Amino acid sequence: MTRANLKQRIRVIGGHLFNTGADQDPFGLDLLLIEMANQIARSTDCLVGRRYLDTVAGQDEYCAPDIYKVRGIYFLNAGDYSRVRQMNWSTVQFDSRRNDTTASIPDLVIVYGMNRIRFKPAPTDAITSGVMLEGFMQPGDIWQYNANGTIDTSVPTEEHECPLPLVAHDCLVYAVLYQRAMQLRDVPGMQIYLGEYQRRLGDVEAYAAMYHTRMV
Repeated sequence: MTRANLKQRIRVIGGHLFNTGADQDPFGLDLLLIEMANQIARSTDCLVGRRYLDTVAGQDEYCAPDIYKVRGIYFLNAGDYSRVRQMNWSTVQFDSRRNDTTASIPDLVIVYGMNRIRFKPAPTDAITSGVMLEGFMQPGDIWQYNANGTIDTSVPTEEHECPLPLVAHDCLVYAVLYQRAMQLRDVPGMQIYLGEYQRRLGDVEAYAAMYHTRMV
């Protein structure tokens, strides 16, 4: 479903939560939609994808905010992306490279925490989309990208397709309704929507496990 389709379905099912005088924030539904889509992705590991980063000459540390579990890191060299060897930040083998301040084509990358990465040596040049990262991710604020890894401006934002798997779309609808019911202290609504949300969240988790995307 597109962003517009999801919002329409939410308003149809939970019209008493959004079509009243209490619904004063024109961006409230959009913010809830983005946040709950991110939460579903993080809870189930159902979305795997890639993000691109621009390199800065001499800078060795970068971050991919939408990817919370990095699994593959690639550096653009001579027009092709090549996988960079990953190493644990705490390993003894990294000690000899830890204070390396030279700049060249990186041949080693360290992942700190979940999505902070450090190249050794640091990239020599500033390269647009010089780094490609793959891993478990959340949709973030932008739902549809073009082939260059930037927002797809050829399609209105409301027509951007939800990047979550199709099985997660109804889950997202009820997640938003549950959060909105909590905001308005609608106790009966909270109980109904929480049950529907949790049941569908289980379906998403089963999907992720079946297709071997769910992390153990």
